[in-house]
Amino acid sequence: MNIKEIKSPFIDETNVQNVKLLDTPIIHSVDEGIEVHFIYIGDDNTTSVHVLGSFPGWELQKGEMERVKDSEIWVKSFLIDSPFASTYYFSINDEYGDDWGERFKHLKSDPLNRKKMVFSESRGGRPTETSYVEADERLSSMELPTKNPNLYKEVFKSELLHNERDLWIYDPVESNDTKKNVLVLFDGFQYTEAIPVPTMIDRLYEEGKIPPTVMIGVDSPDRFTEYNGNERFTQFLSDELLPWIHSRFKVSQSPNDIVLCGASLGGLVAFYSALTRSDLFSNVISQSGSFNHKKIIDEYWSVQYIDTEPKHPVRIYMNAGRLEMEALQAANKQTHHTLVKNGYDVTYEVFNGGHDVLWWRETFLRGLESIFSDK
Repeated sequence: MNIKEIKSPFIDETNVQNVKLLDTPIIHSVDEGIEVHFIYIGDDNTTSVHVLGSFPGWELQKGEMERVKDSEIWVKSFLIDSPFASTYYFSINDEYGDDWGERFKHLKSDPLNRKKMVFSESRGGRPTETSYVEADERLSSMELPTKNPNLYKEVFKSELLHNERDLWIYDPVESNDTKKNVLVLFDGFQYTEAIPVPTMIDRLYEEGKIPPTVMIGVDSPDRFTEYNGNERFTQFLSDELLPWIHSRFKVSQSPNDIVLCGASLGGLVAFYSALTRSDLFSNVISQSGSFNHKKIIDEYWSVQYIDTEPKHPVRIYMNAGRLEMEALQAANKQTHHTLVKNGYDVTYEVFNGGHDVLWWRETFLRGLESIFSDK
């Protein structure tokens, strides 16, 4: 996708009351693509405003907004050549330099945009409110209810890893004599808050598209270590978590009926664990998988492993967005190409967005349905 900064048609708009009536960002389709016009109303203390997100990007200079002369109105406009959807934020009076952790604490949603997501990044964490834009790209999943009263939490202690973590569990269906499938989700809390997986499981089951399924959402006390293609974490899954699941729930013990799913590093660990232990896990959903984070010298681990190891009986759904960083897009494309070359059962989707929970929410339904099709 090509993004170009253009002059805002609202650069001379000084009437705040007129601006407050607008629903922003303002989207205009033109011959060259789609114009996206951001507007923010500041106050006497506002010295700078930046718009940041998968669109228009996370570069401060690129997202710096311009103040309308003799006004508290700030504007920024872009031209993009393709439809897209993205979350975005405003950073006000940004003096955080390279401290992105501090910057993220102070990001604000768009007061003039009615389209918002509200979720917590972790249990007990501060709720995050983000705005999102649909530019000729409609998202059906935003209509789904988020909360489910039958979701519950347990704390799991690992003797192998010497730590503990929250598990988020949804076991909604009485299946009589039918043993249920298992869906293991990394960054489990994310898949209950920002991505309403329990609701999605209910919908697909009621439509007859998936079998009865137990959801186990797995949190991590150190995801950057555990999720980066970590053999010891895979051993935790095989030797501790999976036996516990088998003992607690009426589920199938066939690897064909177990799905590992995650986004970003979670997608990488789902892929890594299934490929290295396909005798236990035969299905993967990788959303924006960070395959670029695990290399052996100059080659992606995923590419080298697929090319040098015997083919494993694993079904894979994977995706990445056109607004993702180039390294991640390249790693996913190469991994997909290598899977196809080696005869794997793989579905690859490229979506019109970036490294964004908005799109992991939108594509999850398709991923789960793809894994369970013809089973």
